[in-house]
Amino acid sequence: MRSVAIALFLLVAAVAADVISWNHPSVPEPGQYVRFRGGRGLLSIAPVDGADFLVGQRFDISIELHSEDGNNKPSLTSFEATINNQPLDSFFNASYVTSPSQYASWTFTYFKDAKAAAQKASTTVYAARVALRGVHFSAAGSFDIVVKAGSETVEANWVVRAFPEKYAQNVILFIGDGMAPSMISAARFLSHPTTFGKFGDNKMTMEKLPSMGRVATNGYDSMITDSANSASAYNTGHKAMVNALGTYTDTSSDSNDDPKVETLAEIIRRERPEMCIGIVTTSNVQDATPAALFAHTRSRSDSTRITAQMLQGWSLQNTNWNWDVKAVRPDVVLAGGGAQFVTSGAFTNPDGTKVDYAAYEAAGYKVVNNATQMMAYTGSDPLLGIFVKQNLETFLDRNVYKSNLLNTNSDPRGGAFPNADQPNLDDMVKTAIALLERRCGSTGYYLMVEGASIDKSMHPLDFDRGLADLIEFDNAIKYAVEHTDERTAIIVTADHAQGFDVSGTVDRDYFVSQPKDEGYVAKRDAVGNYELAGWPNGVLDSEGRATKWENRFRLASGKVDSPGMKEDYKVVTTVKTGSPLARVPSVNQPLNGQTNYVANPDDARDGIEIGQTLTPTDATSVHTLQSVDIYCRMPSAIKHICSRAMDNIEVFYIMAEALGVGIQS
Repeated sequence: MRSVAIALFLLVAAVAADVISWNHPSVPEPGQYVRFRGGRGLLSIAPVDGADFLVGQRFDISIELHSEDGNNKPSLTSFEATINNQPLDSFFNASYVTSPSQYASWTFTYFKDAKAAAQKASTTVYAARVALRGVHFSAAGSFDIVVKAGSETVEANWVVRAFPEKYAQNVILFIGDGMAPSMISAARFLSHPTTFGKFGDNKMTMEKLPSMGRVATNGYDSMITDSANSASAYNTGHKAMVNALGTYTDTSSDSNDDPKVETLAEIIRRERPEMCIGIVTTSNVQDATPAALFAHTRSRSDSTRITAQMLQGWSLQNTNWNWDVKAVRPDVVLAGGGAQFVTSGAFTNPDGTKVDYAAYEAAGYKVVNNATQMMAYTGSDPLLGIFVKQNLETFLDRNVYKSNLLNTNSDPRGGAFPNADQPNLDDMVKTAIALLERRCGSTGYYLMVEGASIDKSMHPLDFDRGLADLIEFDNAIKYAVEHTDERTAIIVTADHAQGFDVSGTVDRDYFVSQPKDEGYVAKRDAVGNYELAGWPNGVLDSEGRATKWENRFRLASGKVDSPGMKEDYKVVTTVKTGSPLARVPSVNQPLNGQTNYVANPDDARDGIEIGQTLTPTDATSVHTLQSVDIYCRMPSAIKHICSRAMDNIEVFYIMAEALGVGIQS
């Protein structure tokens, strides 16, 4: 019956998608600059049309009315809102919130097009808002919402899902940040030799998981996503806007008042308090992907507030809005981000107390600050491992070019000196799984593991560091696969892609020996494609670690987008700036008083110039729109659930179904 229900749901969804026309009011308006991506008219509702919910999932409803006429400012003192022909507020047994006043009306500005933006000719908009806070659906079904205010009407359809039973005890979600399918292929060619071109079973661990699908990563504001709204979709089942975590974006100036959606980790804390939650990442724990498990803010840069929300949950001073959602308080956190845990950089509560290391220790956490302490921990108390001030360094600098770590002031306690004792990702996963088993071996856990610097290295076009971190990421997956059984669902995907690919190989020795003639003709002869692409040197050492990168035959790789830069196809062995440390491909040379990034003369001195395809203000490359792979090992009853092309919100529902949260009573 379950397979029939899924097939029917997918068929209905496909038919519905086919009949949507381009001028439908819920189809995003073409263009770059718009007044508000939450709706095409002057009246809007969040959650938006087409939103999906898990039964019982807490969320806020926000109704906004706009006007660009200063003599006719919007008012929501009189409006009508219904759901399946019932008053919206009485359906949810809730009252509309219109106070404090700064959250009920405001003004904002926007640019109508690129010309207006260039001329800084902004348009002022007047906004009014009413909200229902902390509501939820008690039963699955389809719900039609109609809101009318004056001459404006907005309609939405919401679908609430429920699941019949629990299939897995644990879920581990691996996110390779920025990990495009082409990067997985490149890492495989560098780390897994073929037999006369045949890989056979000699593939990346993630590629050997039983099922595979594709994930469209876009949000509802743009076809290009960032880590925040994509990771938010994975953890809430709702599309979001760039930079937003656990919220639908409104137009107010406050990044903390936006309508929220309960995350999977929060649902677990409410429905299954006996379960454990874990976060492992090579970024700072306040960064977009890890923060998506517990944070609610329109701005991913609210790092001190995010640190506080992990321990205390969401709150907004001087409001009494309903939000009966427990703080996540993960059982294990292994990450960077010490700058927001030291007292001087920590969040200050209204009563003056700090949410710092001491606050976490007072809440029962064991705090460790280096790899040695982490590996030695055998207790059962919740563990907070913060190893650096910002992001952990990449695999290459932690393991090969270790002297580079001396160029950092990375001490997680705020000292002006480096912490060279940083853990590798597989050891972090080993520690996390062991602790989660000790604390919740019989009750289950949800663990998120992020390989963050795949993305952070690809942005500055430091391909070697990015691919080395991808190989390390796959080794962490291997550990999890080998040390868990079918009771643990394993999901591997990326939050978005970057436009990286490979066209052949480069003979580095010949490339370096050739002069910089006009058009770099001699140097370009070192690049081989098609049959002359041949094969690159492998990067694994005798212990199977990706430490051998200074090879003669290297990948001829690049990106579809780039700032002004040069490329010499050589591993950058010495790096001095960035977090994590990485090459610096471009520098700012202002032109007519404007920012203008051009090739860094100190980077890739033997290289050829690469055409600039980004705006003059872009110092590094950006994200791209391609779908990403998803690989799964699921319990046998739902083993094919990942084998499809899907929106990114479906990752949330795959995990929810596996764990059996949102089961309708």
